[in-house]
Amino acid sequence: MSSSSLVTAIHPAADGVELLTIVALIAVTLGAFVSILAVKLYLRLRDTRRQAQTDAESARGQIAFRDALLSSDGEAVTVLGSLPSLATDSAERANALLKSAMEGPDSRRVTEALSMLIAHGTPFRFTARTDSLEDAVALRGSTVWNRAVAFVRRCAAPAPVLDYLEVLDTVPVPVWIRGADMALRWGNKAFLNVADATSLQNALATNASLQRSELDLAAAAVEVGQIEAIRFALVDGERRAFTIKFVRLADASVVGVGVDMTEKSKAEGRLRLHIDATMDMLEGIPFGVAVFAMDKRLESWNARYARIWGFQEGWLESRPSCADVLDRLRETRQLPEQQDYAAWKTGQLALFEHGAHQREEFWHLAQGRSLKVTTRPHLLGGVVVMVEDITETLALETSFKMLLQVQRATLDTVEDAMAVFAPDGRLVLFNRSFAAMWRFAEAELDARPHFTRLAQLAEARLGRDAIWSIVGTGIQSAEPERCNEWGKATRADGRSISLSMSRLPNGATIATFCDLTDLERFQQAAKASHAAA
Repeated sequence: MSSSSLVTAIHPAADGVELLTIVALIAVTLGAFVSILAVKLYLRLRDTRRQAQTDAESARGQIAFRDALLSSDGEAVTVLGSLPSLATDSAERANALLKSAMEGPDSRRVTEALSMLIAHGTPFRFTARTDSLEDAVALRGSTVWNRAVAFVRRCAAPAPVLDYLEVLDTVPVPVWIRGADMALRWGNKAFLNVADATSLQNALATNASLQRSELDLAAAAVEVGQIEAIRFALVDGERRAFTIKFVRLADASVVGVGVDMTEKSKAEGRLRLHIDATMDMLEGIPFGVAVFAMDKRLESWNARYARIWGFQEGWLESRPSCADVLDRLRETRQLPEQQDYAAWKTGQLALFEHGAHQREEFWHLAQGRSLKVTTRPHLLGGVVVMVEDITETLALETSFKMLLQVQRATLDTVEDAMAVFAPDGRLVLFNRSFAAMWRFAEAELDARPHFTRLAQLAEARLGRDAIWSIVGTGIQSAEPERCNEWGKATRADGRSISLSMSRLPNGATIATFCDLTDLERFQQAAKASHAAA
């Protein structure tokens, strides 16, 4: 085959390869274009889907926020942070209320709650005080579709919440709590002081106790509910008595209270000693004493009271009422005869009424006894009755008065003026001649005046002289007879008075006055007549 024919044979084949190449290039270009278009369409579709999801989420957030706003029940709502609020008026009210809460005593708590809500979505709900004592702000915060939202409303200021543990710390009585396992959970400052603990942590670590057997009492209280006993503990080196009471709580722990009874025990001891001393003193009183309490029942009495009325000790120990005592005395005819016993009894019981005063009566009984009954209100309420048998005293007074009357009648038979002065200088006895000589009224002399008073009366009526000075000297002298050396003296009115004084066996001084004026005048007349003869 020739070369020309070979070229001709190869050329058609070359045209076919070029065509295939062109077709391939076109196909590649078209595929790249389609791929690019597909990628663009995919990216656009993805962006559209993301936007749709974002719009859907935003719509759902708006709907959720509106639902929360509708369920706010009158609360003002504000969105915290940079996101805008959907309720401008509500947000303004909420912000104003938040501002008032942040300016009040709880501002720190409000600020921390809002910060935690914004930063971490931590919800809260509480009431914050404002500067006004009457108003407060109720706050609650939560997240609504990733938005920090605060719900705020004005409310009345809540009552102050007491820190009861702080209050118990101020109580000067030991108070502490033990668990069911008898481990110390808490104790106030008074407990720590008595338990000699430096701090609550130290007391908890050492399981401090008021005293050793206190744990046994606490364990018993867990079983029975509550228990009380008296125990002794050393406090600052002094042995003191405590009344310890444990009460079981709902969680099976027990609270203990220790009341220091040392001073009370000492006071009760002193009171018992005082009562015993008073009763001992009453037993030494020479008359009957009975004390009726405010309920009108016999409270205490001495042995002489029982003997005066003949009461049995057993009956008195039954604490009869004052009315019962009066009825018993009436049965035994130991009361004065009364026309209306009921009215008289009512008058006796009236002393128990408020404002009653002391009353003194003399009872003359049918048996010949005479009693002095003194009734007065008691300082602690009730009535004190004192009964004194004065039968012998009245008899002695009667005898004494009779003796004085006999002595007075005897002195009245003497013409000279006579007066008896006691050692204290008071006039105790005189005769009519004495009153007549010195112009004294018998009523003045019956009052037992002092000799100085008699001297003043005599000077006012007769004039001043030395006679009563001599009388005073004799009364005060150890030997009144020495005053008799003066013999006689001239009274202020010119009458001549003879004075003699002597001491009686009972220490009294008797002064005898004799008017010598008429005798001296007779003697002078006789002398003149004899001289004339």
